[in-house]
Amino acid sequence: MAKTAIWGQTYKVLLDTGLTQDAFTLDSSTLNGVDVLDGNVDFADVTEFVLSVNIKRGRQTQLDTMSIGQATVVLDDKASNRSFDPANTASTYFQGGFGIAPRRFVQIYGGTAGQEPLFIGRINDLDIDYVQPNNSFALVTCTDDLSTLARTNLVAFNPSSELSSDRITTILDRPEVAFSTALRSIATGVATLGTVAYDNNDNVKNALDAVAVSEDGRFFIDRGGTAVFQPRIGFSFSTAIMSFSDSAGTAYAYQSLSVGYGAETLYNRIQVGVQGLSVATAVDTTSSTEFGVTTLSLSDLPLDTLAAGTALAQNLLDKYKNPVFRFNEIGVTLNGLSPAAGQDVSTLEIGDLVAITKTYTTGSPATVTKTMFVESISHDISPQTHRVSLGLGQAQLLTQFILDTSELDDVDVGLG
Repeated sequence: MAKTAIWGQTYKVLLDTGLTQDAFTLDSSTLNGVDVLDGNVDFADVTEFVLSVNIKRGRQTQLDTMSIGQATVVLDDKASNRSFDPANTASTYFQGGFGIAPRRFVQIYGGTAGQEPLFIGRINDLDIDYVQPNNSFALVTCTDDLSTLARTNLVAFNPSSELSSDRITTILDRPEVAFSTALRSIATGVATLGTVAYDNNDNVKNALDAVAVSEDGRFFIDRGGTAVFQPRIGFSFSTAIMSFSDSAGTAYAYQSLSVGYGAETLYNRIQVGVQGLSVATAVDTTSSTEFGVTTLSLSDLPLDTLAAGTALAQNLLDKYKNPVFRFNEIGVTLNGLSPAAGQDVSTLEIGDLVAITKTYTTGSPATVTKTMFVESISHDISPQTHRVSLGLGQAQLLTQFILDTSELDDVDVGLG
């Protein structure tokens, strides 16, 4: 049964028991009724036994591929009369060959009504810790469907030359992959991929990651379990959908903020190896002279031409040729927000733009505001608190060029 915390958010954890409900039964079910041929997954609501939930999705930097999303749910097995213990044959969750088990589904919800998905995935491990004299705790470790894709290999095939977004669809449509078409959100890419063949046993996640790297975009599983492809991260006129600040106002309050200003995102020579061709290169000599040569190398990308490799290299060079002062991560505690604000934060997704303001008591300027992409999201939930951490990535934002107002050659101004 869903539980509402004192800070106004309602939580629900559901585990797949392997049983089905609403299955159509000949000579029993009503025609055009609620029953369906295969039935629906029968989820057990285990919220009352939850001691903590931890969720992590995303990547550390924009140069990384997306990590497999993970969730860990700790349950009070003793309070449930050992209902989660596979060794307990009297458990209602382990009857007739059915039960909570690896690869079965898990759903975790939050928000003011307990209807906002925080994580949809599958159980990876169900471990029981016994603590003398008679305590026991169930640790349910879960992964999203990037794990499923990482466990799947391709059968050799020759693709057509196609956009990156179409290649994502081609791979997901392969019969050995068969990823649900209902759980996809594929935006149109800008990179065109070539016809180099995929070999037997090429890993599906690796193949999809190579497409995302070729695009300089994102491929991940969102909080609702949908496979998402987002196109090239370049200069744009987008605006933040949410603002955070450390001072009073309309922006949502944050409790912690980390800053990065280092060589880990400083590259003034980009080398892109294109499958079946050679290496495309983009170089900024001014940066190389000032900071020394720092090279980012990408290998064996499935682009169609060397020109496509050069375009990708230039896009990366424009972002990383100079050191950038950036906000790395913010921490937000939902206890300190209104229920509506807490729900807003819970609905943030990878790829969203957020604005963060830092106020200083000394020095100049007195405030710094940066608009950043969300690249990772983690939730730490207990009966006492819900903390959300947002890992951030740089965004190259433009303002509209205004005749007789904007300065010529201003790199932050563009034509809409």
